[in-house]
Amino acid sequence: MRIFLVCLIAWFIAQLIKVIINLFHYYNGKRKGIARQKVTLETLFKLGGMPSSHTATVIALCGCVALHSGFDSDIFAVAGVFAFITMFDAFKVRLPISRLTRAFNRLQGKVCGDEAKDIKPVEGHTIPEIIGGFIVGLCVSLFMVEVVGIFG
Repeated sequence: MRIFLVCLIAWFIAQLIKVIINLFHYYNGKRKGIARQKVTLETLFKLGGMPSSHTATVIALCGCVALHSGFDSDIFAVAGVFAFITMFDAFKVRLPISRLTRAFNRLQGKVCGDEAKDIKPVEGHTIPEIIGGFIVGLCVSLFMVEVVGIFG
């Protein structure tokens, strides 16, 4: 249960960083006269963006498992494979699908006009967003294990 809580904290911190970044972009854009999407409570639960909360969560899991069970444990290998699949999916699967969906929606709008209903894109991540999530997850797991001492 303790590792689950660390993962939840890593996810929450990553999402909070997204809100702060979006607030900065919103107010900076407003100052420059650029229309930006308003930041609401819903922003805390949005997918995509910097940093990747999926990556932060799985790296926090890996970090806790490694520090608790060891880098040579079977459970660390499972967590590592899970983390790799999650990060690979965010970059190599969901990001291209997101870009294709946006292009399809633009094309559909030109062909069908206003009657066409847009398909909601699945948000993926860029490499910097994944690296940002990696750093958040690693820092949270190290802090919770080494400083807070969740494993006693």
